[in-house]
Amino acid sequence: MKEKMNETKKWMKKMKVVAIVAVIIAATAIVGGTAAYLILKPPEEADLKFWNYWDGSNAQAIEALILEFEAENPNIDITNVPITWGELLPKLMATVAGGEVPEIAIGDLVWMSKLAGTGLLVPLSEFADFEEIDYEDFYPEMRKIGRYNDKSYSLPVSANNLELFYNKEIFEANGLDPEDPPTTWDELLVIAQICTDPAEGIWGMELYTGTGEGLTWQFQVYLWQAGGEFLSADLSSAAFNSPEGKKALQFWVDLIQTHKVSPPGPWGFFGQGKAAMVMDGTWMVAGWRPGGWAPITWDWGTAQMPIPSGGEPATNMGGEQIFIFETTSEKEAAAWEFVKWLTSKETQVKWDILTSFMPVRDSVAKDPVYLTWATTTEPRIVPFIECQQYAHARPMVVEYSEISDAFSEELQKALYGVVSVDEALASAEARVNEILAG
Repeated sequence: MKEKMNETKKWMKKMKVVAIVAVIIAATAIVGGTAAYLILKPPEEADLKFWNYWDGSNAQAIEALILEFEAENPNIDITNVPITWGELLPKLMATVAGGEVPEIAIGDLVWMSKLAGTGLLVPLSEFADFEEIDYEDFYPEMRKIGRYNDKSYSLPVSANNLELFYNKEIFEANGLDPEDPPTTWDELLVIAQICTDPAEGIWGMELYTGTGEGLTWQFQVYLWQAGGEFLSADLSSAAFNSPEGKKALQFWVDLIQTHKVSPPGPWGFFGQGKAAMVMDGTWMVAGWRPGGWAPITWDWGTAQMPIPSGGEPATNMGGEQIFIFETTSEKEAAAWEFVKWLTSKETQVKWDILTSFMPVRDSVAKDPVYLTWATTTEPRIVPFIECQQYAHARPMVVEYSEISDAFSEELQKALYGVVSVDEALASAEARVNEILAG
């Protein structure tokens, strides 16, 4: 009976592959190439659960890739378990406290310190063939996220970042070249002043002025561009109350309070055609284009974020890391085969084309097939690809969420003109240091 059930399961898997193969073929056809697969040695038979929060087209993409992997590895069966972003971390922590953990899962970058600290993740760097994955090919800031106590507990699997979006029609209407976006903070200010039109309700530059991680991770881009750091090198204290931090926050405050080219308040003016510029994420390239979930009808472009005089390119890194829970040696070995396969250059090229995620490997960013897709299918994603090498990782501390909330609450007071820049940063520093001190 068991043999018959196994045969039925394998037959059903083959049928699933047939049903989904068109997706893989379509992804390959986009770039006019042929499918390239890693040849893997099948481990012992294993049934694995894979928890993630990818949805929409991303969910379709991971389902397709799982079926492709299963076709190459018939002894490994992976059950994809989609869970919403807001529910995944609580569910993971609940299973850690006492429950059946999934064999494989992904996590938001800022969760990794907390998850690695549970002591229930498998140190990937201890697999005998870890060096064969070309670990150095992953961007350094992304490798840093998966490190805990000098071991690698996760690998980058997807990424996004923040760059400049601008309304070409507003540029043209104000006599500006729609193909010449700003490259410096000074140019951004001048263009924002030219484009701001109170009578028409149009703002020159939209900044996020709410509280929470939205404000923190947007402001961090300007902080890093100015040469500042968010926390000290040993992650024990705040580092943003510095000349660089004051320069970055003063620039924001001046845009809002002095020059009045940016609105303190609700978010979403750019998508309504009411802001000339905004910094937003890679995902909005797919969202705002025709056929996206929030398509806009007017012409828009993208560019790398402008930097201050004497500053340096920087952006903030979002995305996910993939990891393995401690279960049995057989399941861990099988899970490692999937993790290696999904994070390989060959699969990552396909994954990034299907999802519009940013490369996590330098070799993917330089891959001719991937670059051909980017430049011909969606050239507006190119600035994000080009700036991925300058992406910073948010500090990997267990208390990060609490720190981000406290920081943003104090920063917002300066943006609304309630306190000075110096007062806001000093208050934020005190609160963050108190959290870190425990």
